Amino acid sequence: MTELEVANVVGMITYQQELDLAALAETFDERDEITDVTYEPADNHWLQTRFAPDDTYVAFYRTGRCSIAGCRSIEHFETMVDRVNAVMRELLDFEYEPAAEISNIVATSDLGSPIPLELLTLELGMDAVEYEPEQFPALMYRGTDHVILVFASGKLLCTGLTDLKAVSEAVDDLVERIQAVV
Repeated sequence: MTELEVANVVGMITYQQELDLAALAETFDERDEITDVTYEPADNHWLQTRFAPDDTYVAFYRTGRCSIAGCRSIEHFETMVDRVNAVMRELLDFEYEPAAEISNIVATSDLGSPIPLELLTLELGMDAVEYEPEQFPALMYRGTDHVILVFASGKLLCTGLTDLKAVSEAVDDLVERIQAVV
C-alpha cells in the first residue's frame, strides 16, 4: 500500500433555503470565528469567508449551498461542517440536518525515485495518458473517475475521487504499473 498525504478535501453543505448573502456578510463581520469576509456581488456571486483558527475557506451561495475547501483530512472536513452548521443554526431557521458531502479529495504520494515518463506513457497507452513535456512537466493519467499526475521526480498527485479507500486503490494500481517500467 502506497503512503498517501491528503493535500485538500473539498465538499459541500446544502441548506434547504435561499441565502441572503448581504445579510450573512454583515453578520459574519461581527463573528470572532470568521477571520475574513468578502462579498462583492459585482465581481463574484458568492460570499467568501475564512474560518479560524486555520483560515479554512468557506463560500456561501444564494442557492443555499456552501462549499468548504482546504481541509487536510476527512476529519477536518467533518469538523468544519459542524462548525459552519453551528453558525448557520444561529442565523437561519431550520430543524433538519443539512446534507454534507465530499466532492473531491486531492492526495499526494512520493515513490522516492525518478520515473521515466516517456516509457510510462508507452506502458499505460496513449488512450489513458497525456504527456506533453513542453507544455506541462507531468504525465496525466486519466482513470475512469480520477486523474493522477505523475512527475519525473517520483511524485504523484491524485484528484477526482471522494473516498480515501478509492484514492488508495487508484494510486496503488498505478504504482504497480509504474513499477513494471522502473
